[in-house]
Amino acid sequence: MHCEHLLAEFRQGSSMALFRGPLRELLYALKYRNGLWALRDIRRLADRVVGLPGYVKDAVLVPVPLHPRKLRERGYNQSELIVAELVSLFPSCASGDVLERSLDTVSQTQFDRRQRIRNLKNAFSLRQNRAIDPAQRYIIVDDVFTTGSTVNACAATLRRAGARAIDVLTVGHG
Repeated sequence: MHCEHLLAEFRQGSSMALFRGPLRELLYALKYRNGLWALRDIRRLADRVVGLPGYVKDAVLVPVPLHPRKLRERGYNQSELIVAELVSLFPSCASGDVLERSLDTVSQTQFDRRQRIRNLKNAFSLRQNRAIDPAQRYIIVDDVFTTGSTVNACAATLRRAGARAIDVLTVGHG
């Protein structure tokens, strides 16, 4: 399922399914209730998404990073775990842990689009000693695409570092 984006830092976005019903419960379990079992179902979903192998082929999958405080609280980064599942399912792509969360932003769940953009300004940076290959295609991976603010802020950071081909993949959209 493709989603149109309103922001200009990435070329195209694709989501595996609508963020409703069982998928919403699955992603909430993964994100907020230590539901690592949900990764098995996300992998099954990814394996059935028409066109996904071609979409990720030869790309570097970049997980949306968590701030170290949030990572300590949760114990894991769900976007990194989703990337690991995708790389194991589609060996033609690779994992690229090139971004870090440099600002500890507040949760965006109650923000509108404008507030989300403001909240994420300068929130991400390139990890030290990481290089961006301008010829490489990068796909930013996150659990849910809501307004696109998070993935767009990540894409802007990659673009400033020299990336030219930047796309987005999320599990859910909506």
